[in-house]
Amino acid sequence: MERMILQTIRHLEDLPTLPSVAVEVMGLSRSPDVSIKDISECIHKDPPLAAKVLKMANSSFYRRGSQDIDTLHRAILLMGLNEVINITTSVSVLTSLGSRKSQGQSLRKKFWHHCIATGLIARRIDTRLRLRLQGREFVGGLLHDIGKIILDEYFHDQFMQAHSLSIERQCSMFEAENEVLGTTHMEIGHFLAQKWGLPPYIADVSLNHHRPQDARFKDITSVVSIANLLAKAKELSCGGDTMSFVLKDQQGWHILKKMGHPMDSIDLERITFEIEDIGEEVREYISTISDQEIQEHAHA
Repeated sequence: MERMILQTIRHLEDLPTLPSVAVEVMGLSRSPDVSIKDISECIHKDPPLAAKVLKMANSSFYRRGSQDIDTLHRAILLMGLNEVINITTSVSVLTSLGSRKSQGQSLRKKFWHHCIATGLIARRIDTRLRLRLQGREFVGGLLHDIGKIILDEYFHDQFMQAHSLSIERQCSMFEAENEVLGTTHMEIGHFLAQKWGLPPYIADVSLNHHRPQDARFKDITSVVSIANLLAKAKELSCGGDTMSFVLKDQQGWHILKKMGHPMDSIDLERITFEIEDIGEEVREYISTISDQEIQEHAHA
């Protein structure tokens, strides 16, 4: 079954695609000689994308200081090249996937809320531990479950069966997917990230956020793994896998501790308190970044 599902997806002619400019930006970002001018001029080739990047750069999530950021060149100077590339990647993927139709609007709403919450919580963990992951933890959290969009759209009945099974058995969504579909959203997300040419850490996070010990980018994947659990604990989940857990027993926690990060200094009660209002932050993010199509999915 697994081979059949993956082969079917590989040969789908209407799989979502990224804007060509986003692909070009990601290509440029891999060059050691890339300049502010190169990235700015490239994004400007797609005016709607450029407008969305500037809108996000001026939002409370990224803005630093009181002055408006009115050009991409200024955005890169103030925020740094990596952060603008992160925003471009996030906006492009959300635009491509956010307009995809779903037969289960309520589940799709939960999906977007969970992914955004995971990214926002991952950012808080990065700040608390001073990991300096340069925004990659947020993008990884935001995109860690993209495989679910594909399964929902192209294998909706089986995906919903897996969803029901995860609730009935109180098991993880990926275990239920594997039983029903013979594959998981992690494998599908990994395939899509590679097909799109997304940065390698995104493909890694997509595949290994439930098993960070297998990840190549262990720091980012571990942060996303922990954030994913915390988002579920706040009932921001799109599956039935809401089982209780002890955060200090999780692989991601142990990995970060082994890497020398001060995990024992983290006040878990304080973190739990701080993410009480994460739902409001999620709604604010959706309002800032979204096209009308995404807002309809996320607010339906």
